Amino acid sequence: NLGPEPCTAPAGRPRGTGPGAWRAMAEPDGPGAKPRRRVAIYGGAFDPVTNSHLTCASEIVHSGQADEVWLVPCGKRPDKPKLKTPPMDRYVMCQIAVNTMFSPEFPIKASDIECFEPEALFTYDLLCNMREKHPDVDFCFVIGSDWLQSGTNISSWQSKNQNWKLGDPEDQKNVVTGHKLLDEFDFLVVPRPGYVVERNPEDPTGLQKFGPRLQWLAMPDAMTFIEGNLSSTEIRKRTEQSYRVREAAEHRSLETIEGLVPPGVLAYIRRAHLYSA
Repeated sequence: NLGPEPCTAPAGRPRGTGPGAWRAMAEPDGPGAKPRRRVAIYGGAFDPVTNSHLTCASEIVHSGQADEVWLVPCGKRPDKPKLKTPPMDRYVMCQIAVNTMFSPEFPIKASDIECFEPEALFTYDLLCNMREKHPDVDFCFVIGSDWLQSGTNISSWQSKNQNWKLGDPEDQKNVVTGHKLLDEFDFLVVPRPGYVVERNPEDPTGLQKFGPRLQWLAMPDAMTFIEGNLSSTEIRKRTEQSYRVREAAEHRSLETIEGLVPPGVLAYIRRAHLYSA
């Protein structure tokens, strides 16, 4: 068996995709039991975390489709050589952002679950890890509609082969678990500008063809989703340019990213000399 350790979904959990299914998931498991929390896992590099990331996270809370949102900066990514900022720096920036931009009661937090791993966790492994640590929580995974375009296939996503050992074939180091991921966890799909998912009468949401547990982020009546399309790549580029200007002009300003990241994150970038290439 090349697969990872079995990761079984809690018995009796509904598999619907509408708002009613989310409410049902929060119902207690029995008399006297506490309601189960619904937590949306918002993963990413967060290199750095931007105001748009925070807007998206807060809109998930406002939608009522999750009780909490956890920002999860990924661990080291050997497949992304341009991701040079250490996980701890990215986690600290997320903590600064969450704790300076939201009130203490607002249910958004940052998680360090990947900060101390030797490398980033695969999505299925991350969610299984979360579920084992928090058995009273129903987790869903946040993706953008850009992940539902031609050329992308969640069912082909992989996990670490827990049975692989040194000397085994390299091509057996990972194993496909996308089908388990789609079967065991809910997905919350955030519309991304320019990434349309086709709908038809047989599939009015456009999501059924991707899996049984996907649903769109939908705002309550009289509320419109506030979109954000601010790229961390653009922030890094501007920061690098700003440092060059600073060196030439002998001052410590990063004016080109003012207003695009939380003030505390901007201060951390300056103090830690991040993205100064």
